[in-house]
Amino acid sequence: MPSTADRRRGRPPVHEQAARDARIVAVATRLFVAVGFHAASLDAIAQEAGVTKRTIYDRIGDKPALLRAAVTDVHDYLEVEARDLRHACTLIAAALFADRAVGLHRAAVAVALDDPAISRAFYDAGPLAAQRYLAAHLNGDERRAEHLFGALLGEPHRRRLLALDPEPAPTALDAHVTAVLDAIA
Repeated sequence: MPSTADRRRGRPPVHEQAARDARIVAVATRLFVAVGFHAASLDAIAQEAGVTKRTIYDRIGDKPALLRAAVTDVHDYLEVEARDLRHACTLIAAALFADRAVGLHRAAVAVALDDPAISRAFYDAGPLAAQRYLAAHLNGDERRAEHLFGALLGEPHRRRLLALDPEPAPTALDAHVTAVLDAIA
């Protein structure tokens, strides 16, 4: 990373802004997972990302906004046009059973009673967005999507949250998706 003296003055080009924003979100995600939401200070995020706190506030927002951005980043599959319901379920399971997503889930739950805004940010950017993604493959049926989402995560995800199981291999995820879809058919 260039020193402050080596940096150009003025606004960076759009591609540099996007890379900087992605770096901020990646650092925030890593710290939220490693030390928890409250312990991950904006100072630490700014320092590790090589930006100022003002840049974080200007580009992304406060800590709940950073959590929302981190959760949105985990749910990047939402930008993928799934071929069918099975593909949508596979994309969701692959994202949500990953260590990064499980860590963010733990961080959000740990502070849920202290700050309802954090819970809302997490839920809206994560589970609710995933359910709407599924609903698009269920003729808009949000109730069925909610049930499918619950079944898709279920006990295997709870075991992940409790650190009882490691991140599953793709073959295990595929078998899980198949079992869930067979059960609801």
